[in-house]
Amino acid sequence: MRIPTSRNPKLTASLNPNLTSSINPRLTSSINPKLTSSINPKLTSSINPVLTLSINPKLTSSINYKLTSNRNPNLTSSINPKLTSSINPNISSNISGLYLFDLALNTVGFTVSSDPNYWLLFDPLCHFTGVAVSSRQNVFVEFDLDNNFVGFFIHAKAQSWLRFNVNNDWVGLTT
Repeated sequence: MRIPTSRNPKLTASLNPNLTSSINPRLTSSINPKLTSSINPKLTSSINPVLTLSINPKLTSSINYKLTSNRNPNLTSSINPKLTSSINPNISSNISGLYLFDLALNTVGFTVSSDPNYWLLFDPLCHFTGVAVSSRQNVFVEFDLDNNFVGFFIHAKAQSWLRFNVNNDWVGLTT
């Protein structure tokens, strides 16, 4: 993927959670769901798709990509990076979506936004892997292609979001 230097956490210290404590949940409790209950889906029902039906795509058709064509990249070319070069990070170095990284700062994917409250998730080869739905300001819940809840994103700053699995383990970040 063609990641601009300004959005690469290996090259820009302010995006690297190993060098910037304000985006490291191990060092900043306000962005750690294990220490801050308001961002812990196990403790806060408004961000738990098992308890809040409006953020559960299995129960709310308007956020189910299988039932809503404008949220399905297989049916809408403008949100399909294989068909729209401006959102494909293998072609364009300045996508509007987020780049996804694991904790070793390896690129694991990117997002395409069909609207500000809905992200489509793709791997580096542009394979559709899941979606993320805004559950409230600064929190997105993540689902796989079977609409199973698999994790969530917590906003840290600017385009930096921290990615957690359902056990509240920190697994990645965005730029």
